[in-house]
Amino acid sequence: ARTAAVSEPYLNQPDFYGVFATTEEIARETLTLAYEKGYRISAHANGDRAIDLYLDIIGDLQTKYPRPDPRNRDIHCSVVNPRIVERIKKLGILPTIFGPYAYYHGDKLIPAFGEERLEWMFAARSFLDAGVKIAAHSDHPCAPYPPLMAIHALVNRTTKAGKPIGQSQSVSVVEALKLYTTHAAYQQFDEDRLGSIEQGKLADFVVLSDDILKIPRQNIIDIEVDMTIIDGRIVYRRSIS
Repeated sequence: ARTAAVSEPYLNQPDFYGVFATTEEIARETLTLAYEKGYRISAHANGDRAIDLYLDIIGDLQTKYPRPDPRNRDIHCSVVNPRIVERIKKLGILPTIFGPYAYYHGDKLIPAFGEERLEWMFAARSFLDAGVKIAAHSDHPCAPYPPLMAIHALVNRTTKAGKPIGQSQSVSVVEALKLYTTHAAYQQFDEDRLGSIEQGKLADFVVLSDDILKIPRQNIIDIEVDMTIIDGRIVYRRSIS
């Protein structure tokens, strides 16, 4: 909860604005070298100050080295605002946001950022409403891996202690599932083979203990994975006593 580079200080540490892992000069030099060689960029930019810097650099690179459908990504992309959402949409950047953090780390985030800023943290609703094809991730080992915990967090926007946290950014169950399936596949240029169960794609799917579309949303976190199938092969089966 203390690494995001933000423009306003942390509430519980008024002289602290987060950290940059590198300088602007090194970041620009490194990203330029990669982009010149044809790589697309997936970089950690966490907090509005870091995100703005990243967008400045990516915007310059996309102008100088234009290419069709670049799908450059912002990893984490938390603590945004309407202006940043619009910049990301205009540049075609694809954010992948923290999935489980609102639930798993939420009780620590509230005193650090306050309720107002938390309405713009992990801003899934705002990005989707803007037409931005976001995905989500766990940031494991900084948070637990299970996607069902993340889907629970994205839908409910409550902490472990049950406190609301940025609930204006909650999404539907179907939308949360897309962040881990079709949208994730799109972000890595795999939409023709992954992300949905369709003819011609790999048979990658799970069997759940409950119907995630019908179970009360506050119980999503209790759903178990009964079976995992990868490319048509059963690779995991839960023991049921």
